[in-house]
Amino acid sequence: MRSLAIALLALLAPAAVPGQAASLPSCDAGVAKYSPCELRFEWSEGELPSGKSPFRDELLNVAFRGPDATTYLIRAFWDGGRTLRVRFTPNQAGTWTYRITSVLKRFDNRQSTFAVADDSAPGFVAVANVRHWRTDNKQPHLWMSAEAPWIDLDDAAFRKWADARKSDGFTHIRGVLLTENSHAGKPLSANSEPDVAYFSALDDRLLYANGLGLTLDLILADGSFLKTGAMDTPQQREPLVRYLVARYGALNVCWQGIERFEDQPHARPLLDDIGSLLGKYDSFQHPRSTDARQTSSMLLRDSWENYIVEASANPQLGDVERQITAAPQIHVIQGVEPDAFRHELWVTTTNGEYPTMRFEASQNPANIQAMRLWFKIMSNVRHWEFEPFFDVDGARCAGLDNVEYLLYAQQPGIVEITFPEKHKYDAHWINPVSGETIELKDVKQDAFSEQTPGGKGGWLLQLERTGKKASMLKSYRFESVSAPIQEIELDPAKVPFQIVEPAGQEMEAGKPATYEIKITRANRATRSMEYLWTGEIVAEGEGPRVLALGASGSFEFPAQLMKTRSALLNVTVSAVNAVGKAYSISKVYQISR
Repeated sequence: MRSLAIALLALLAPAAVPGQAASLPSCDAGVAKYSPCELRFEWSEGELPSGKSPFRDELLNVAFRGPDATTYLIRAFWDGGRTLRVRFTPNQAGTWTYRITSVLKRFDNRQSTFAVADDSAPGFVAVANVRHWRTDNKQPHLWMSAEAPWIDLDDAAFRKWADARKSDGFTHIRGVLLTENSHAGKPLSANSEPDVAYFSALDDRLLYANGLGLTLDLILADGSFLKTGAMDTPQQREPLVRYLVARYGALNVCWQGIERFEDQPHARPLLDDIGSLLGKYDSFQHPRSTDARQTSSMLLRDSWENYIVEASANPQLGDVERQITAAPQIHVIQGVEPDAFRHELWVTTTNGEYPTMRFEASQNPANIQAMRLWFKIMSNVRHWEFEPFFDVDGARCAGLDNVEYLLYAQQPGIVEITFPEKHKYDAHWINPVSGETIELKDVKQDAFSEQTPGGKGGWLLQLERTGKKASMLKSYRFESVSAPIQEIELDPAKVPFQIVEPAGQEMEAGKPATYEIKITRANRATRSMEYLWTGEIVAEGEGPRVLALGASGSFEFPAQLMKTRSALLNVTVSAVNAVGKAYSISKVYQISR
């Protein structure tokens, strides 16, 4: 066994080949827990069986067996020439065993062991507490992501940018893997195989960011790549997705499908297949979603997705979805100008969502400062249990009942909150621009009201039971209460509104249609309503699309989603009232094009 390990170490020694991908430490040399390592294999002339493609066929797999007997099957990826690599991250300390299965007879059925040292690394990110995140060590994870054009920055510029984002408190970096618009070249060569130079540059950036402890939010492909047709058929998709998982699935990643999926024809079946392939080849089962122009929530029904990416600057989308779904929400902030950016950031927070910053916004130091302050504030609250809180006026609020509340007042005025129970709260205002704090007298009453400082808006009000929070950190491992799951009211007789427009029973695709809601029972709860309009032609199989937000306006159903001249369109209105109660009603139209 020892002689085999020594022989493999010789094979695994990195070679200084220009343009070759960055190397990770050899697994056989021993690594620390949650430190990625790799095995490298070189085959000789005549060893590759006739008719086998090093990219399209599975030439070599390695089964890694941990100290607790859990086994992870990891596929090799082709790295040009006669080179295969296997990347793996051990998630336990102790002795690991691996066994090779390969069509290359020299490597088939070989096995060896390696030692993994203990480490304090938190581990991979996973969904927890229904709508939040934690790491493998069962500690809360604060998702704060920044976009990066992975290989359009040169290596030195990217490292400087990534170092700065790590220092700012960011925990994720987000970007596209496959794009035709990069200055670094094309992902695939003329014969539709991975371009070694392209992926070498990509490796340099991703492995560096992973080494900083940043989670990688990986969008597999953008629109420019999809237009090449390289993912059109199952025969094209499977080897490509397998390759990407083999190359990057050992890192701490969150998969994000394709860019702005709603803009891509037949996106739902494409993503369903991609999601299934990720489930098949990703032994670590990293979180899966897709980028969206509006929201990916409509794909939760397809079972492969387990968190939502949402990108509407209108907060009604996030508000309503929070009450009608049971998955974490990631909001891609659309604002770039500092005031708009900061407002969207804190609205997102009071929705119970986690933020992603676009690359354009990160070029403004004021936006970076806003994110630094956000990280400082959110690191000191029980964000992993926060839910929107509705018994407020003059502000938006999220918090943990009877423990702490965070309110955001965009406009100047009186901010009021009514507590579920009477407790003593420490209270202070926070200026989200400067971080300035204004301490208030302790609150010990059923309700609290206060004028925003200086008659200005754009202030945060934090109310917390400091002693209670400290004791909870000692008493609870992760969550103190079960996450609330709302039962949506579907009975039309109990829904306090109705659809009055579009009137009639017919619509025309691609042409604006007026929409309007009428309140049928006016009361305190319906004084403030938020609405999400979606439309779906069930027979087409494309799933629902967001049509509009709000009580009235106009929308048009995309004609490109229709394969026939006429079909039945199911229009659904989901709504949330002033106290957070969710409703849903539907109406069917005959739609033609």
